[in-house]
Amino acid sequence: MPRVDFYILSENNSVDRFACVIATKAWSGGNRVHIHTQSQENATQFDDLLWIYRDVSFVPHEIFDGDINDETPVTIGYSKYFPKGSQVMINLGSDIPDFVSHFDRIVEIVGGNESNKQSARQRFRQYKEANYQIHDHKIEKLTEND
Repeated sequence: MPRVDFYILSENNSVDRFACVIATKAWSGGNRVHIHTQSQENATQFDDLLWIYRDVSFVPHEIFDGDINDETPVTIGYSKYFPKGSQVMINLGSDIPDFVSHFDRIVEIVGGNESNKQSARQRFRQYKEANYQIHDHKIEKLTEND
């Protein structure tokens, strides 16, 4: 059963920037990472952010369109398709994608506003009902070392 980690951010932390930190850490640890977004527009915005979020390093990534380059360790998607070899999924969507069980680890990032918290509570209940191993982490201040 996959492990689900909920990262609960304070109001002044950016969900997308924290997702960049987590993706970088997971990739640096030897994992292939898939970042699931809500839409094609969100995927494109996240793709742009990964190019510029840190001046001193580069995260090799591409938007996943159903065809995967086996050399790409970080993919960004928005549909029902996902790369079969990825171990970590960062879910930036509002729902749990149907393919979530194909990953060893799922990362859920909860923004500080009430709408984000409500959506995360619903996903938490769904994971719990499906007997996933759930862990939560409160993040007060975002640093590049998180």
